[in-house]
Amino acid sequence: MDTQLTSKLPLKKHIQNIRKIMKIVRDMDRWYFFFTSIVHIINVLVPYIQLMLSAYILDSIEGKKGFSEVFFVTACTLVGILILYFIASSIWNRMEVRREAMYSLYSCSTQTRMLNMDFSFINSPKMKKLQDRIWADNNWGAGINSLFWQFNGILYRCFNIIGAFILGVPVVGLIINARQYYALLVLFILILLGIAGIKAGLHFRKIHHEFMFYQPSDEEKKELAEFSWGFANGAHYNYKNGKDIRIYGSYDLMRRWTVDVYKKEKYRKRIQKGAIGLGGGSVVDNVMQSAIEGGAYLMVAVVALAGAVSVGNVVRLAGCLNNFMSNIFSLINDISEFALTARKQVSTIEFLEMSDEMYKGKLPVEKRSDNEYQIEFRNVSFRYPGSEQFALKNFSMKLRIGEKLAIVGMNGSGKTTMIKLLCRLYDPDEGEILLNGVDIRKFKSDEYSRLFSVVFQDYVLFPYPLAQNVAVTVDYDSTLVKKCLEDADFGERLQTLEQGEKTYLYKDYDDGGIEISGGEEQKIAIARSVYKDAPFILLDEPTASLDPIAEYEIYSNFDKIVGEKTAIYISHRLSSCRFCEKIAVFHEGQLIQYGSHEELVKEEEGKYYEMWSAQAQYYQEDWGCQPVDNAAGNTLS
Repeated sequence: MDTQLTSKLPLKKHIQNIRKIMKIVRDMDRWYFFFTSIVHIINVLVPYIQLMLSAYILDSIEGKKGFSEVFFVTACTLVGILILYFIASSIWNRMEVRREAMYSLYSCSTQTRMLNMDFSFINSPKMKKLQDRIWADNNWGAGINSLFWQFNGILYRCFNIIGAFILGVPVVGLIINARQYYALLVLFILILLGIAGIKAGLHFRKIHHEFMFYQPSDEEKKELAEFSWGFANGAHYNYKNGKDIRIYGSYDLMRRWTVDVYKKEKYRKRIQKGAIGLGGGSVVDNVMQSAIEGGAYLMVAVVALAGAVSVGNVVRLAGCLNNFMSNIFSLINDISEFALTARKQVSTIEFLEMSDEMYKGKLPVEKRSDNEYQIEFRNVSFRYPGSEQFALKNFSMKLRIGEKLAIVGMNGSGKTTMIKLLCRLYDPDEGEILLNGVDIRKFKSDEYSRLFSVVFQDYVLFPYPLAQNVAVTVDYDSTLVKKCLEDADFGERLQTLEQGEKTYLYKDYDDGGIEISGGEEQKIAIARSVYKDAPFILLDEPTASLDPIAEYEIYSNFDKIVGEKTAIYISHRLSSCRFCEKIAVFHEGQLIQYGSHEELVKEEEGKYYEMWSAQAQYYQEDWGCQPVDNAAGNTLS
């Protein structure tokens, strides 16, 4: 999609933006604007009925009509007005409910697209820039609600102008027939004033739009530090990071990157220019409307004094002229703001229209009760989007059925990348990954993902009931949930919960929700992986924040749960190696060693021996080994 953001946007592009956003609204509720149009027609019709009634009463007085006739017409008209207002209010209330529903649907559509899009997009530089634009574009006005309100305003103005024209033209015809040229001259001047006011208003709105769509350079973005504004306005502020902000007194630091930046002259001038554009348009509208309203009354006075039309028609003409001119100005403003609102939604539309790039396979994954699935990495290389450095380079490995494999290495060595590729969150740039000899890209992604239970190092628990966190479904097997929690060593804590597995985690939705420790969170995440009952179970450093002994205990318990399934334990510490037949050592994106603990520890020049020497003191009791002098590599007595 062309996302031109300069102020000089062609009219054709404005129309395209409006059509796209209106299509989204129509797809959500195709009848919304039809029924709101009925409301606007009624709301426009009633004042004109009242105007015609006033004209009728004045002409009746002038023509000395009978009281009973005037009373009957007035009473019937008022009853009709009440009925029309009742109809309009009833429809409008229902449409407001539907508008709120559409607002929620539109908001959910972006979240749904985020959940369904290729994972590789989410962390890409392109997506980061697009998300920043979406945040900036929606962090003003009322977002998509502005579109509803402004378009409703446009409909109302249009119907008002049409009504004024229909009722006013016959009276103008009478003036022309009466040859009241002074009145026609005033009308011509009013039209010229209206054109001049419209042009001036558009000029100021152009200045305002330039301010709204100003795109700072990369250097300005660094100086503006928009992320810090999230802390300033509360978007990034919560009870978790609030502790650090208070303990370290970071107010002055935040102020340096927020308030102090906008005190600088160049930013203050830009904001002032935007304010001039917004305020100047309002001033022009108000001045011109006042001038035109005064001119309209002058024209009516000329006609009335000349006696060219009846008193009722004078009132009718005055009302129509005032409505016509004021609504013309309001319509221009509404259309301008509506175009701005539609343009502000371009980033969201671009996000919703993003097409996935990863190949969507169609082959079903064979369902095997024996879980005999074999994975092979064959000459796999991969770089993250926007990076020039390979996270994995020429990586080859076979994951054998039922084996326990430990993957170790320092931070950034490619361990987690290997897991993301295995789960097909990303596709390799080079090489291929095979499942039972077939490229995994050829399989249906949802069926392939069912093969894996993963506890990532940055796993997420939701503020929902405990059981739903374990089962990751609304409907669950309560008995199985409890068993998985007990297997994950959460059984004792479960017994203390008054609501049991129905207890909410955290207090986002329930004041009775529980706050849990990091260790308890990890146990729940492990229970979740067990509940899925997938052939492959992966632990991707979920215990990195724990001490080595606590990590060893969790791995030890988890190894009992896994049983005969294929399991991969990932860590930069060596507690996971105790339970594994084979160990893969990663370093700088490459597999540099592979073998059993006994084999690898003999390679004194290898990376594994180096890591073992640095960490063995923590495992001497459980491994039955002697601690090692970190510097000399000799056992200590």
